[in-house]
Amino acid sequence: MVSQQKRKLQVRNRDEFLKFLDALSKINESCILRIRKDGISSLVASIDNTLILHAQYDTECDFEDTINIPDIKKLSRVIDTINSKELTFDINSNNIEYSGNGIKFKYHLFDEGFLTEPSINLDKINSFDYDVSFNLTKQVLTQVFKGSAFASNTNKIYFYTENDTLMAELTDRARHNTDNFTLAIDKASFDLKPIPINFDNIRLLTNIGNTFDVNINTEYGVAIFNSCLNNIKLKYVLSSLTQ
Repeated sequence: MVSQQKRKLQVRNRDEFLKFLDALSKINESCILRIRKDGISSLVASIDNTLILHAQYDTECDFEDTINIPDIKKLSRVIDTINSKELTFDINSNNIEYSGNGIKFKYHLFDEGFLTEPSINLDKINSFDYDVSFNLTKQVLTQVFKGSAFASNTNKIYFYTENDTLMAELTDRARHNTDNFTLAIDKASFDLKPIPINFDNIRLLTNIGNTFDVNINTEYGVAIFNSCLNNIKLKYVLSSLTQ
């Protein structure tokens, strides 16, 4: 950390902050929180780097720094014990400290440089031309998850168009005799050849706003799943698999 001075981190909405942390914890157990004047952000990746999340929580901060969180779920659990909407934390040289509402705790941090962020250029990803865009609702995902109990011998989901309809199919086209489950999502005004995505990664997505805005660059096989709610913005970057 760049300073030994005690700083104050104010969170305006405990429940929103917990949702922000929960989304991060589903992808990786640890993270680097970047604290800036206009909010907090973090960039985390799955173990195989096929799923990357850039999460933002908009809030006003009076200092800028980075803090290394060893165990996101552990931090979330202790914050969840506080019965207050607005929270103020002391950010010390090696810990986060809280005192209020009859509760005190001190959560120790990793040293600066202990964690590293995924090596991805978000500006480059954002500059891509996305030739396919559609919405994916929580209702559709729930149906797909139910179908996965049937097509249990695959970890691939294919998105494609057929007869002007966007389809989602659970199968493995690289294997013979694989059970499949197909769901018609919505009418489509675009053509999309089958693009396979790791279904385990889809399970890790946090749909905070009930709908994902999905953008696909078919040239590079990159899919972006965006979900927003109030002060939280989640951007998932998924790499497509081989057929």
